Amino acid sequence: MLLEVEFLTRMLVGNISYLLLVFSMMMTRMLMLRIVAIGSGISGAGYAYFWLNDPVCTFWESAFTAVNLIQISLIAYRNMLARFNEDERVFYTQLVSELEPHQVRRLLRRGLWRDGQAGTRLTCQGEAVPNLIFLKEGRADVLVDDQRVGSCNAGSLIGEISIRSGAPASATVVATEPIRYLSLDRKELQANMKADPEIERAIDRVSQQSLEFKLMRMNKAVIEGAAVHRVRVVNSRSTSDELAPVLGG
Repeated sequence: MLLEVEFLTRMLVGNISYLLLVFSMMMTRMLMLRIVAIGSGISGAGYAYFWLNDPVCTFWESAFTAVNLIQISLIAYRNMLARFNEDERVFYTQLVSELEPHQVRRLLRRGLWRDGQAGTRLTCQGEAVPNLIFLKEGRADVLVDDQRVGSCNAGSLIGEISIRSGAPASATVVATEPIRYLSLDRKELQANMKADPEIERAIDRVSQQSLEFKLMRMNKAVIEGAAVHRVRVVNSRSTSDELAPVLGG
């Protein structure tokens, strides 16, 4: 009975080490990957020391665990150094809350906070878009061929399509009231995305959500516009029918 328990324990600890290692490779966030990897290293070192009596394997499993502990300590230290003012915290919490503070600090390091008055152009139709814009305060109209097709409110992203595709702006965005916004340089942003897959995934996610929201809002506006048009047509016909006897029609 004791032999069976010892055998099962040995098999459990030995397999857990590899299971955790495989599981860590499935993590999309570096911090979680390292935490799971530490669990793998600890169980692997224990298995090598207590059951295999293999000093070489024990040493390398311990070294693997120590490296990951050091990396987690570095992440914690960088996060501790990251500080955000009110504007930056709004950007962090509303757009990229899944990132670590030091990653957001890296993004913001190349960004500029700006204020604009009504009439400020954030993008121009047909022209290159040099920046990804986060509108923190205020409101702006979206114009296509000088016709208003939508609006951007506080919390909106502007220029997300052009940032990824490199295509010219598909619309002109003009502030309709005083605004405050964050301008992220396109080249610097793309460099950060290329260097850090987590930043790339966060920007892709928020860009996709922004596009989906804008499409839904545009579809809603089209449907409401069509409904208003039908009401006007019905009212026009009703008025014509009422006036026909008076006009001799």
